[in-house]
Amino acid sequence: MATKSDRQTDTPLRARSRVIELLGDQLIGDAQLAVFELVKNAYDADASFARVTLEGLGTQDPQIIVEDDGEGMDANTVNNVWLVIGHDIRKKQRERGKRSSKYNRLPLGEKGVGRIATHKLGQKIELHTRRSRKSEVEVLVDWGEVLKNEFLDEAVVRVRELSTPELFKGSATGTRIVISDLRQRDWSGRDVRRLYRYITTICSPFEAVGDFAAELKVPGFEEWLADLPTVGELTEEAPWTFRFEFDGTQFHWQYQFNSPKGIKLEGRQAKSEDNDPLLLPPEPGSKGKVIADTDIIEGIGPITGQFFAYDREPRILRLYPQINLRKKFLDEQSGIRVYRDGVRVYNYGEPGDDWLSLDLRRVNRPTERLSRNIVIGAVHIGLLHSTGLREKTNREGFDRNDAFERFRKFVVASLNKFEFERAQDKSRLRRFLDQEKDQVRAPVEEPLKQLRKKIADTAYEAELKPLIEKAENDYHQMRDLMLRAGMAGLNLAVVIHEVERGIRALYEAIRDQTDPEKLLEQARQLVRTFETIAGLLRRSRSEETDVRALVQTAAEINERRLKRHQIKVEYQLARDSDSPLLVRAPFDLLLGTITNLVDNAIYWLRVRYPETEEQKAPIRRMYIGITDELSDGWALVIADNGVGFKDDPELLIEPFFTRKPEGMGLGLYYANIAMQVCGGRLEFPAADDLELPAWVDGGIIALHFLDSK
Repeated sequence: MATKSDRQTDTPLRARSRVIELLGDQLIGDAQLAVFELVKNAYDADASFARVTLEGLGTQDPQIIVEDDGEGMDANTVNNVWLVIGHDIRKKQRERGKRSSKYNRLPLGEKGVGRIATHKLGQKIELHTRRSRKSEVEVLVDWGEVLKNEFLDEAVVRVRELSTPELFKGSATGTRIVISDLRQRDWSGRDVRRLYRYITTICSPFEAVGDFAAELKVPGFEEWLADLPTVGELTEEAPWTFRFEFDGTQFHWQYQFNSPKGIKLEGRQAKSEDNDPLLLPPEPGSKGKVIADTDIIEGIGPITGQFFAYDREPRILRLYPQINLRKKFLDEQSGIRVYRDGVRVYNYGEPGDDWLSLDLRRVNRPTERLSRNIVIGAVHIGLLHSTGLREKTNREGFDRNDAFERFRKFVVASLNKFEFERAQDKSRLRRFLDQEKDQVRAPVEEPLKQLRKKIADTAYEAELKPLIEKAENDYHQMRDLMLRAGMAGLNLAVVIHEVERGIRALYEAIRDQTDPEKLLEQARQLVRTFETIAGLLRRSRSEETDVRALVQTAAEINERRLKRHQIKVEYQLARDSDSPLLVRAPFDLLLGTITNLVDNAIYWLRVRYPETEEQKAPIRRMYIGITDELSDGWALVIADNGVGFKDDPELLIEPFFTRKPEGMGLGLYYANIAMQVCGGRLEFPAADDLELPAWVDGGIIALHFLDSK
């Protein structure tokens, strides 16, 4: 509490002039992004175009000119809005839902610091602007003079209303900014092409944005931009295309395969679904939802998009026209971009930005997965509904909050759907060309290499590096042991499956800056994976197994999982007697087989019957029983009331074939090889082939043991 002897003053907060430099360095990453900010201002000004000119390159005094035909500003707006750093006029307009009068746009700007972009580009600014039926206004800013003042409020900027318009004559309106005394005087061809990509991709080529277009001119250096393809020029000729839309309840998609001219492939060329469940990438363990619903787009709103995929393999590339142009096109334009109200959000889709981890996903399955340099995509969201996605202050993407992670997860799920459809047609095309299948489709060495690069020069490199090296050494020893044992086809694939899952979890944990103790635990778990598999290999492969005891063990292992997912299991294990049902096969091998099949059943039951708060009585059901209705022996049948199988049995048992997002496609492959080792068969009977409960209308699998006791 103040007393009479206390001395008190009320002092206003002030900002030093150098805050301009600090903001310029921290809010805007580079010159290209600064120009992009000025182009976005033109969009917010309801312009139909923005023209950027790099004038006088190669001279001592180059200039950057940005001009538009937008609504412009009057003297009052210049003085009280444009010259006020941090003004929130655009933010308030957007919150009120106030759209522009001509093109019905919501403003993109919200932080009021776009004019700092001019400081990022150069020392001197000359701005001319005019609003309808108002005087043309001239603004001259010398940032060098501004910074000579100790405090920002001591700096003076000259604003002049012109009695006679100099640039915007008649009824013309708009803004023209000339930036000189550039901070970057030397622009290379590469710099200019990068700026060209920034400017020309500001608007989605697939979605109307009120007739807004942006262009770049480089007088005297036109050859730098000669023959540069745009996104719209070659997408119509893309071999594979995928379009989708999702409103929270229904996922609609259309897929198209454009077969090369002169080649006729049997089978489908196009496919579409009006209400197909979108399967989400799995979360650690079995937590989280497996299909997309309204929760995933909360704070994001409806999502639409297009993907266009190519192939850089020479034999396939040569089947399509304009090979060199196509390769140049992919080099310049590939990547998955994000557009909000049709205007691009940077840096998504730029070279070096792998926001979806596409390259890491492709390491283990290069022929099926899409890498950044073979796909062009655009994902569209609306500004009004995507309030949960907040752009970073430095204008380089969204904050990594919960909404962004859900958005990213949705886009990856959509790509998974596209990849599955594309893989089938690519396989048909490759078979037509008589190309050999990849002999090693899931190497472990490459993801480990990527992991080592990820931890390099980090605070936890010293602790993680020895564990990663041990995992790699153990893998090599395990591989050699399996090769000597003649079991590489089965067990090596399983090792790869488990190691890949561990590596991916560790990689993403490092990327997300997870607690170091948790990172170490994940690394130790990766090492323990090999110890578990080594135990399996040491088991005798000639032992006898009682199938009833086997099922009992599997039931005990999976009891908690089945209960947690509210799955009721009906067992029918009695045959003619209660004597043991013996098969000559290793217990652990069959246990792994049953566990894989139960895993699959749980997943697809959750797809057909998503989690709901009001769900109490189990509607998800499984059946595990013994039958002698198949010829040549008896079978253990595992069935459910899930979604069932949509594909031919020959495809289902192919290694790496899967409809599961991020799945390795080894579960049924494992089961098939295991049954061969046991001298039996893996079969997919129809419901009317067996006596089954009436409620079984999903997947049915039979482990058919031939000539068993």
